[in-house]
Amino acid sequence: MTDFTGRVAVVTGAAHGIGSEYARHLAGRGAHVVVADIDGAAAETMTKELTEAGLPASTLVLDIADAAGCVAAVDGVAAELGSVDFLVNNAALYANRDFAIAEEISLDMWQRMIDINISGTFYMCRAAIPHMKRQQFGRIVNQSSASVYATVPRSLHYSMSKAAVITMTKTLARELGPFGVTVNAIAPGVIDTEATLKVVPPDILEQGVQKTSLRRVGHATDLAPVVGFLCSADAGYITGQTIVVDGGINMLG
Repeated sequence: MTDFTGRVAVVTGAAHGIGSEYARHLAGRGAHVVVADIDGAAAETMTKELTEAGLPASTLVLDIADAAGCVAAVDGVAAELGSVDFLVNNAALYANRDFAIAEEISLDMWQRMIDINISGTFYMCRAAIPHMKRQQFGRIVNQSSASVYATVPRSLHYSMSKAAVITMTKTLARELGPFGVTVNAIAPGVIDTEATLKVVPPDILEQGVQKTSLRRVGHATDLAPVVGFLCSADAGYITGQTIVVDGGINMLG
């Protein structure tokens, strides 16, 4: 397992759920993890958890929908810590307030999905790219969703935003490969985060579980090692790919 000592990892949405597990995994392998989240208090708590365990971490309060704020934040990380080696774009808006058929999706929610899930991911990539090019090294891991392939009804806005992330990933991989920067995506399936359990009715969740080949819900700990692999030297010849981690709901290829 690659040792990440000396690497700097920016993980967005790292204060809660899946993002917090990404932060634990990367920090546990030696990376200095920048816990980036719009929830400053929760980010501080997550950072404290890591540092009290003897792991390198710091807090970054950040709204990824703020383009200028993303540039300032990433520039600040590079200035303070010397580099930006890994960017894990985990922060996103889930369709938890507006599960609806297409004509009933509110325009506000549609725009919010674009602003956060698409533009926010792009803003963070855009902010990190100059530093990674300068270093001639970088790992970007974007979070998509298995819903892109499962075509889940009543979530057009969410699935559309996550499909855009895959296209963004492929295009950036083409552009950044000559600079030693890989760009990949991870597409989780049904994961038992607090947010999922809060908004998805138990019967719907169980239907999703029964569609998996493994007949179980996924956990954040199923995802974190995949992100760690994509950041590692072992994945140095992998770019522009989307790894679906869904327990076998979708069989692609």
